[in-house]
Amino acid sequence: MTDQPRLSQLLGATNEESVLAEDFTYVLLKFSEVIGYAEDGNWRSLHEKIGSLKAGLDTFDRKISETATYGDEKLSVYRDPGVDAHRTVQLIIAYAQQNGGRLGPALFPIEELENEQAAEEIRAAQARTHSARKRLLGDSA
Repeated sequence: MTDQPRLSQLLGATNEESVLAEDFTYVLLKFSEVIGYAEDGNWRSLHEKIGSLKAGLDTFDRKISETATYGDEKLSVYRDPGVDAHRTVQLIIAYAQQNGGRLGPALFPIEELENEQAAEEIRAAQARTHSARKRLLGDSA
């Protein structure tokens, strides 16, 4: 696995940007898992994974919202997370390659990553993972 702190450093990201990208990537992973269970018709596992997806969405939402009271009603309203949007999206692209399930690389292709050193580190980590899987599983990897 590629070292996320290393990628964050290569991309010049702040801690807040890194955490936001990690939280978003987690949502991609959980949504990918939900889709996989639906494709398999595995409704029990899908049901269990929905809880993880909801928790991931709640965590992400807390990073970009705050509670406001209107009369007796409490609502969640947008709050600017104070991050550089472009740099955060670059982190999402980087993190999504190995930690975003199958949706991550599909929605955030590595070709969109502007830092070539980070892209090469990700590709090298993917090659190591593929090689290890092939040794363990044979040609089915």
